Amino acid sequence: MRFSVLIFSTVFAAALFAQIARAQTPASAASPAQTRSNSPSAKKKAAQPATPAKKEAAQKLTPVVVTATRIPQPISEIGTTITVVEDPQIQEQKIQQVANVLRQVPGVQVTQSGSPGAVTDVSIRGATPSQTLVLVDGVEVNAGATGSFDLSHLTTDNLDRIEILRGAGGSLYGSQAIGGVVNVLSQEGDGPPTASLLSGGGNRATSQQVGTVSGADGNLHYSGGVSYFSTEGFRPVNDNSDNLALNGRFDYHIGDDTVLRGFARYIASNVSLPNFNVFSGSPLDPTAHERNEFMLFKGEIEHHFGEYLLVRANAFFVRQDQRANAVPYQGSMSSEDDRIPDETRGGLTEAVFSWPRLEGFRTVAGFEFRDLWVRSDSISTFPAFPPPSVSLFRARRQEYAGYLEQEGSFLDGHVLVTGGFRVDGNSQFGKEVSPGWSVAIPIAKISTTLRGSYTEGFRAPAFDELYFPDFGNPNLKPEISSEWDGGFTTTFGERASFTATYFSRRVKNLIVTVPCPTCLFGSEAGNASRVDVQGVEIVPSLTLLKGLTFSGNVTILDETHADDKPGTPSAPAPAPLRVAKHTASALLEYVRSGYFLPHDKISANVNYIFIGDRDDITVESTVANHAAYNLVNAVVSYAMGLPLGHIHNEEVFARVNNLMDRNYSEAFGFKAPTINVLAGIKLDFE
Repeated sequence: MRFSVLIFSTVFAAALFAQIARAQTPASAASPAQTRSNSPSAKKKAAQPATPAKKEAAQKLTPVVVTATRIPQPISEIGTTITVVEDPQIQEQKIQQVANVLRQVPGVQVTQSGSPGAVTDVSIRGATPSQTLVLVDGVEVNAGATGSFDLSHLTTDNLDRIEILRGAGGSLYGSQAIGGVVNVLSQEGDGPPTASLLSGGGNRATSQQVGTVSGADGNLHYSGGVSYFSTEGFRPVNDNSDNLALNGRFDYHIGDDTVLRGFARYIASNVSLPNFNVFSGSPLDPTAHERNEFMLFKGEIEHHFGEYLLVRANAFFVRQDQRANAVPYQGSMSSEDDRIPDETRGGLTEAVFSWPRLEGFRTVAGFEFRDLWVRSDSISTFPAFPPPSVSLFRARRQEYAGYLEQEGSFLDGHVLVTGGFRVDGNSQFGKEVSPGWSVAIPIAKISTTLRGSYTEGFRAPAFDELYFPDFGNPNLKPEISSEWDGGFTTTFGERASFTATYFSRRVKNLIVTVPCPTCLFGSEAGNASRVDVQGVEIVPSLTLLKGLTFSGNVTILDETHADDKPGTPSAPAPAPLRVAKHTASALLEYVRSGYFLPHDKISANVNYIFIGDRDDITVESTVANHAAYNLVNAVVSYAMGLPLGHIHNEEVFARVNNLMDRNYSEAFGFKAPTINVLAGIKLDFE
């Protein structure tokens, strides 16, 4: 009943929004960028060679994504729900961390456990962090130990875009993609050599330095970036952190048919942990700290066999190494020393066949292999409970999968259908087949695209859930999911757009923490029978005045816990932690050029984020309601646009995080940062 009201409210809001937008849209306004007609005339125009200016405009107006179907495809022709955040938008807001970009995406919730550098999780549509797959340049980086990826150290240097697929990931990406997929994609260098330098500083001894370079030399295209961030934090004791990130990409074109690509990324960070050994009422830990090292290498070759067949193959290696150390101090006499190296290696071979006599028909087939390995070493001492606690385990498994996907264009391009399936093989959990399909129906006359999709997926338990001493449960079953969603996007000239989506996900054997009286920590990993999640996403966008735009989103979740945990008929399945039922984000942005100088640009934006109340685990290991919070960030910048020798643009900026200086936390026991002001300068060279 509640969702019937929500659907009705959504439709009513869309109609009202349409009337407002049409009232502001001139009669002569052109069709919007996102409304891409699939009529024969439109396809004929798209097939014609474009001048550089037209090509650049087309790229701006027609975002092309790869995450939804693994092959480049206009976003309007995809039946799944996907958001693309491109580099210009990220740079306009001066966002340095990928996690802070994701906070503004519909259906996405980010949780940071304290100060900058602290563990940062992402959840999509109420899924757990281990049900959200993170890719960096197409490589899966979720840790084998936890099943999730810590986003706290991943920076936005040298990015082309971030694609966020909400739901519908299981049939193409397998384990960890139940909730969705986040794909962070590097820039491909092109054109004359260019470089940029950004330097900024602020309160709490905050410092940010970023350098990037890109360009092409004959057949070699290259790009890269390096950044360093440091802060002393906001807590009075042991709250400093720093982060060094390097990345590079090269594309070497061997003739017109073959491309060699290489990707490399390295991150080293040091993070203090004032809350590491803190219990209720005890002082902050002055000694605990953590060192993290992340590296990724990927090599790829892509070759066109004639006009219709494209084949690519790649190999990759990912290593994450976490080290934590804490020594006794006044207030806690315990100590701990942890070392957790985590490695993934593998490769993928994929073929794309475009049918010669059927326009809009493409077949994708691929096979991938991953080898996961983890070693967990932990030694803890508790003077009140001798002897020392030693937690050691090693784990390894192989995962292999084959997938097949077919795209088809029907009724002269008015119905676009994608369907396929994935077969996952796992050395521990056998085989699992995950089908999926989607449909997109562009209706050019009313500037609307209808979307619908269905997919199934699964997640194999992480190594910690299986083997961590006194918590792991080797009898766990893999999670099995099914999800469908449907919605529409309608645009009103170039002034406005409105998107509404309803989704429903069912997860069987959800892995949760269950009581265990005989376990050291009083709990262990277990399977819940079934958990259902339904929700609505509403995404409006409106140009209020020339240069002044508003965009936002609202997500409403509802969870149903069907059946009980095995063996305990009277106890309901625990609710997922740190998942808010109501979230929202809004961005008000103003851009104006030629105000003081012919080529200058003034930019200002204010971002508002709301996270509703949610269940969370307290310091005392009990579950309680965590209060909602509001967050406001603001950025202002001025670019002069004056050519000074090799410098072709000079920009000064200021960013304020937590503008209202609210006292809040995203996770129980970890206060969120207070107000932080960062100001600096950015220079572009050519």
